[in-house]
Amino acid sequence: MATFGDNLKRIRTAKNISQGDLAQMINMHSTHISRYERNLTSPTVEVVKKIAEKLEVSTDALIYGNEDERAKENIKDNELLLMFAKVQGLDKPDITCVKTMLKAFIFQREMQQRLVQ
Repeated sequence: MATFGDNLKRIRTAKNISQGDLAQMINMHSTHISRYERNLTSPTVEVVKKIAEKLEVSTDALIYGNEDERAKENIKDNELLLMFAKVQGLDKPDITCVKTMLKAFIFQREMQQRLVQ
């Protein structure tokens, strides 16, 4: 799972901002940014907010990573991951239909497991 430090480094480098520049933006020494990125220490909530503001991302993106990364970490089956990505491109009624089918399938499996016990 991606850590705060991993997310910070990925976002910072994608925006072509050096550790020193980011440190200046939030009135901090660059060694603190380095320590965060190496996961040696964690920032306070206030520092996370400042960093998020300067990098123009949400605090969630810094703390948890982006949705694609979280999905890839949680869904190990690549085919299923691709299917979910395609479903997101459907219109709202079709998405609701897919969710309903999944809920029904999961409910059926849970009931079958309960009957076996």
